[in-house]
Amino acid sequence: MEAAIDRRFELLQLLLELTQRQEAAISQGHMNELMSVLGQKQVAVEQLVQSANELKRQRAEAGEGYTVSDEYRQRSEQCDEMHRELMELEQASEKMLTETREEVAEQLQQSDGSRRAAQGYGQVGRTPSAGGSTLDLSQ
Repeated sequence: MEAAIDRRFELLQLLLELTQRQEAAISQGHMNELMSVLGQKQVAVEQLVQSANELKRQRAEAGEGYTVSDEYRQRSEQCDEMHRELMELEQASEKMLTETREEVAEQLQQSDGSRRAAQGYGQVGRTPSAGGSTLDLSQ
């Protein structure tokens, strides 16, 4: 059971590190880096789920009478705290990503409006095309 607790601890540490990299990628607008980090996090989350299932299985097999040392009880409590911290960071990252997405969407709308206005002004000053009607003043 101690090995499963150690594995959970390691995976949570990794996920916290990856979440910090995720936040940096979002704040810097590095979407390629973000996608890479999210891929790494997906693998780590899957491993964490497997580790949690293994720990549950081991606890069930050990029964009520089995206790872990104080050291591993504390490590397990650290894992619980790290998990809570991870969830808070994930919520903050999601909020940051949503805000970034909304800012980009607003910038694109402004850019599109500017482009349309420029096109409209550009057509006002244009000369008629060869196929259009023209006034012949040559006589």
